[in-house]
Amino acid sequence: MDLKALADRLKTEYPLPEAPLPENKKSSAVLVVLYTRHRQPHVLLTQRSEDLPLHAGQISFPGGTYEEQDGTLLTTALRETREELDLDIPASLVLGLLPPVRTLTGFDIAPFITILDKLPQYRQNPSEVQKVLEIPLLPLLSTHHREMGYPPQKQMVAYWHLEHRVWGATAKILHRIRRLDSEH
Repeated sequence: MDLKALADRLKTEYPLPEAPLPENKKSSAVLVVLYTRHRQPHVLLTQRSEDLPLHAGQISFPGGTYEEQDGTLLTTALRETREELDLDIPASLVLGLLPPVRTLTGFDIAPFITILDKLPQYRQNPSEVQKVLEIPLLPLLSTHHREMGYPPQKQMVAYWHLEHRVWGATAKILHRIRRLDSEH
């Protein structure tokens, strides 16, 4: 996967709107952080703390629920990334916004994407993040499979990284990135 080509496609096909606003009380935003390590594309994922009231222990992108003081969903994604990982990504480095993803619990997630030359230093917040996963993107995407137990129209997919099952909204977002790469 060529991250530069992906960045160009994002800017063209999924440009960042001026100020994406929440659509409902369960609006959320995540920041998909793609970066290069050892000349290979990687993705930054987190395992949520087991102590969180929603989606405890699940693998996810940094992000969370919109708060009124955020003003925009982009601000939500950047704020939550700071809170979870002490990782301050400037809004100017966010390249695009994929179509929203709806969770089974009714959240609408806005997936913002940034592509970095290298991953900056971070420090996980243990009250929100149990583990940080720096995953080579292509091997992760190669584990793509249809998630059984759901009707086909739900189009549920999953991925695996070691013992970690990546499913739900995170898998849907990864699936969109996989399709973006395969469409060129």
